[in-house]
Amino acid sequence: MQADYRDVTWLTQWQRLSMGELSMYSGLPEAELAELVDYGVLVPTNPMETQWAFGADCLCRVRKAKRMRDELELDTHAMALAIMLLDRIEELEARVAACQSAIPRHS
Repeated sequence: MQADYRDVTWLTQWQRLSMGELSMYSGLPEAELAELVDYGVLVPTNPMETQWAFGADCLCRVRKAKRMRDELELDTHAMALAIMLLDRIEELEARVAACQSAIPRHS
């Protein structure tokens, strides 16, 4: 499915997306999104409900997963692992930056 960039949807951080909307905006099938939920990469805002909803911020993660799937030919399990490792790298980089900012610099 080719995206038509003339159609724009503005999402805010407070909006919730259904599984179908997340699939439509990301290009990943609902079955793969459900697998990403099973692997813990995506967390619904209402995990106990039958119709899951997701924060709009999940869209960035899902689009990153789709790019990895398409460009690196990863399966869903590998996409999940790659995203978890990227999250961990970002977390560690933030910790290093915080530690470095706490160290006095000598001029």
